[in-house]
Order: sequence, then structure tokens, then C-alpha cells
Amino acid sequence: GKGSANAAAVQIQKKFRGWTKRKEFLFIRERVVKIQAHVRGHQVRKKFKSIIWSVGILEKVVLRWRRKGSGLRGFRPDAVKNVPNQPNKDIVKEDDYDFFKEGRKQSEERFQKALSRVQSMVQYPEARAQYRRLLNVVDDFRQKPCNLSLMNSEEAVDGVEDLIDIDMFLDDDNFLPIAFD
Repeated sequence: GKGSANAAAVQIQKKFRGWTKRKEFLFIRERVVKIQAHVRGHQVRKKFKSIIWSVGILEKVVLRWRRKGSGLRGFRPDAVKNVPNQPNKDIVKEDDYDFFKEGRKQSEERFQKALSRVQSMVQYPEARAQYRRLLNVVDDFRQKPCNLSLMNSEEAVDGVEDLIDIDMFLDDDNFLPIAFD
């Protein structure tokens, strides 16, 4: 009697301990699965956000292309001359050639415009001084983090008042960081 009762008690304890450990394991596993689901969802949403951003950029390009007739910034399709009637294959090749030729011509015009601007700055001391001030302000903006209290102070306003017509320098052309002596 005593040995069989003891063996039965050991079996009951064994089954109970196994059941409680299994229940605890399932509870922990459920929590781990929830954490994994949240992390995976976060990763997918983050990736989706970048995809949506890319699609937004593409939509802007398409809208600009539809509005202006060209998806390339700075290319003016109205400057391209019409090609006389030719067979279709020749027209496609000729259109591509004209497109690239016109693009090169327009970029050369932009470079000439920038060159004439730089040459005029070299000739006039006032323009050189103004360009130096512009470069100094741009360098200050690049080196210092944006501080709103500084932007509202009188010192910041005094430094910017010397700049006359910044748009003239930055109009439609690339900014040329060349310091003149």
C-alpha cells in the first residue's frame, strides 16, 4: 500500500508540474509572438513609408512631366525644333538626337550665363565683396546648427542685411562656391 500511494503521489506531482510549466511556457510564447508581431509590423510600416515616399516623388515627376511636357528639370521642350516628316524609325532616332542636342545646348547656355555672371563679379569690386559676404553667410549656415533664438536676434539680421538680391545669385543656375581674392 504505502509504495503504490507514494508512486501515485509522485505521478500526480509530475503531471501537475508538467502542466504548470507547459501553461507558463505557452503564456511566455504568446507574449514573445506578440512582441515579434509588433516588431515585424513596425519594420514593414517603416519600409512601406519609404516606398510611399518614393511613389510620391515619382508622382511629382509625372505631374511635372505632364504639366511642363518634360520630366527633366531645366529642359525646355518649346526650344526643340520640329523635324520635317520622315519615316517612323528615322523620326524616333532624329527625335532622340534632337532631344540630347537641345539638352546639351541648353546646359551650355546655362554655363555661359553663369560664366558671364562670374566674370562680371570679377570686374566689379562691389560684386566681389557682395559675393564674399554671401559665401561667408552660407558657410556660417552650414557650420552652425540652426538656432531659433539667434535667428530672432539683431545680430543675425545685421549680417543678412548686407546681402542684396540673393535670388539674383541663385536664380536658375547652380551655386558656384568660388572665393575671389
